[in-house]
Amino acid sequence: MKFIAVIASLAASSTYAYVNTPAFASTASRQTSVSSSVRVPAIAKSILYATVETTAESGLDEDILSRITDATKESKQWAHDFDLESESGAAFHALFSGIRSSAALGPKGKPFYLKSKDVLKAMETEGNIDEDSTAFDGFFTFDDLAKALQDDFLDADRGSTDNRQGWKITPVSTPRGSSFEDARMTLEEVNAALEKGTVIFNTAGSHIPKLAGATLACTDAAALPCALNMYVTAAGKRTSAPPHTDRQDVIVVQTQGQKHWRVYSPPDPAMKPSADMYARGKGDDNLPLYSLEDGQYGCKKLLDVTLEAGDILFIPASFPHTTDTVSDLENIPENTSIHLTFNFDTHVWDLNYLGARKLALRRAGVADSALGQQKEEDSQYVGAVNSLPKDIRDDLFSNLPLDFLDDTKDLASAAEIVTSELKIICKTLDEETYNAAPPTIWKETVEKLQSQGTQIFDIHRDTYLAAVDEGRVRKIEDATTEHLTGDALVSARAMTPEKMQRLSLFRVKKYFEQISEVKIALLEWAREGSNSSGGNDSNSLPENWAFTLPVKVGDQVEADLGGAFFPASVAKVTGGLYDVKFFDGDAMDGLSRDQVKLLTPPPSTSSGSGNDVDGETPPPGLTKKELKRWRKKLSK
Repeated sequence: MKFIAVIASLAASSTYAYVNTPAFASTASRQTSVSSSVRVPAIAKSILYATVETTAESGLDEDILSRITDATKESKQWAHDFDLESESGAAFHALFSGIRSSAALGPKGKPFYLKSKDVLKAMETEGNIDEDSTAFDGFFTFDDLAKALQDDFLDADRGSTDNRQGWKITPVSTPRGSSFEDARMTLEEVNAALEKGTVIFNTAGSHIPKLAGATLACTDAAALPCALNMYVTAAGKRTSAPPHTDRQDVIVVQTQGQKHWRVYSPPDPAMKPSADMYARGKGDDNLPLYSLEDGQYGCKKLLDVTLEAGDILFIPASFPHTTDTVSDLENIPENTSIHLTFNFDTHVWDLNYLGARKLALRRAGVADSALGQQKEEDSQYVGAVNSLPKDIRDDLFSNLPLDFLDDTKDLASAAEIVTSELKIICKTLDEETYNAAPPTIWKETVEKLQSQGTQIFDIHRDTYLAAVDEGRVRKIEDATTEHLTGDALVSARAMTPEKMQRLSLFRVKKYFEQISEVKIALLEWAREGSNSSGGNDSNSLPENWAFTLPVKVGDQVEADLGGAFFPASVAKVTGGLYDVKFFDGDAMDGLSRDQVKLLTPPPSTSSGSGNDVDGETPPPGLTKKELKRWRKKLSK
C-alpha cells in the first residue's frame, strides 16, 4: 500500500488489541447447511430468470428456490449460533446454500436472475424468516459507506468506462501528507471518483465489519474460501463496467439503487488461444461490446436485466458481462448503485482439474508435453489448452466438487472421487504424459490440494470472524459515548494507538500473510519432487529479499491491491515503478517496490549442474531423456 509505511510508523509503538466475543464458534466447530431437496410447487418457475432464451434453452436448475427453502431452517440456526440474526445472516446463508446445491459453476454453468420478493418468499415458509424482512434491500447503503470511511482505513480503485477497451483500474486516493488523516481515503475522494466511473472495494468483506457476516455466510454455505467485493456507481453512467470475464463464479446482491446487466455465453477460447478465457476484456485484452453483440467470438446474449435493490444475479466464471446505470433516477447519493459481489473462488485457489494436473506433473518432475506449461509463470489458461476439444477443455476447467473442503462431510471420500476423476481427465488428455507420472502422484496431489485448501478456508473464516467481532466492539464503544457532546465526544472517539491497530489495514494483514505462506508452501512442495536444474542459495539471501531483490517483466509476484497482496505478474518495469497484471486479469500501473512481493528468489547463476547451454537454463520438470534432447537441440 502506498501509505502503509506512514501508518506503520505511527503505530509502531502500539500494542495490538483484540477483543473476543463468546458468540463465535471456533473454526473447528464450523456449521454449514446443505439440505436435501423438497419442492415448493407454489413458487412459479418463470420467476427464476429474465433471459432472452426459452426455459428449455436456459438449462437452469428449476429447484433453486426450493433448495433455498430447504436450507432456511438450518441457516436460521447458523445465524443464531454466530449471533448474526439481526444482520440478515440467515437470509444470506440460505441464499448461498441454495445456489451451492443447485447451480453448476464455470463454463458448464448458466447465469440466472432472482427477484428479491421471490427469494424472500422462499425463505418465509413455516415462519423460518420474518415475512416483513427485507434482508438484501438496503443491507448496505451509501450512508453505510460514509460511516465505513469514517470508522476505518479503507482503500479503493476506480474502473475504466470505455466499452471498447479492456477494463483497467486506478487508485481512488493518494496520500495528501505524512499524517494519519492525510493518508486516509475520504468520502470526498470517493465522490470525485464516482463522477468518472465505478469505485471498487476489493475484499470488502475482510475490511468492513458490516459486510463480514454476509461473507462468512457465503464461505460457510459454499464450504469454500470465498470473498466479497463491493461496487459503487453513480446513477446515469452509460458504462459502469466494460465487457469482461471473471475467474470467479459470482453472486451479485444489489443493495441500493439500480444496475443494468447484460450477460453473454463464454467466448470460444479456440478463436483466441493466447487469451485467458477467465480474464477477457481486462488489462490489454479488448472485448468490445460490439464483438459480443455481433457474435464475433461465438457469444450469445443470455441475460438483459436491471437489478433493483434486493435482487440477485448469478454469473458463472468465464461468462462476459457489462453494466450501466442509465435510468430516470436522479444522481443523488440515495440512488447510487451499490452491489455486493460474492465470489465462489474455485479457480482462484486452483481448485480445478487443470490446476491439479499442473501441480501433479511439477511434483512428479514430468514435462507437460501436451500443454507446454513448463514454467511457474506460465498461465495455465492460455495457449494449447484453449485449442483442445471443447469437452476435454471443459473437464479440465471444471471446479473440484464443492464437498472437497467440507469438513461436515467425508473428506477422504471426496478426495478419492476427485482423484479418480483427475486420472480419467489426465489420461484422456495425454496418455503418454499420464503414464510418465508415478501412479501415486495423483492421489498425493489431491490430498495436498485438499490440505492447502482447508488451511486457506480456515484463514478466510478467521478473517471474517475478526471483522465481525471488531464491528461489535465498535458498536459498544459508540453506545457508551453517544451521550457525550462537543469536545468530550471528539476526545472519546479520537483515534488512539490501540484503535489504530484494530483498523482493517492492520487487522487483515496477518491473515493475508498466513495465506501467502500457505501458497508458497504449496509451490515449494511441488518443487521438491521436480528435476528442475539450478536452484536458489537461500542461505545467502537477504532477510527481506521478497521486497528488495530485482524484479523483471514476467516475474510471478504478489502485488498490493487495497491493502492486501494478491497473485500477479510483472507486465512492465519503468525506473522504480512496476505495472502488474493480477491473477484475475485486472491491471494496475505504477506500483512501488514495497508494493510488489517476489514469490521466489531468482535462480542462482552458478548451479553447478552442467545442464546450462550457452547461458540458458532448461525448463523445469524435464526427464533425463527430454533434457538430453533439449541440450542437443540448443547446441545445433
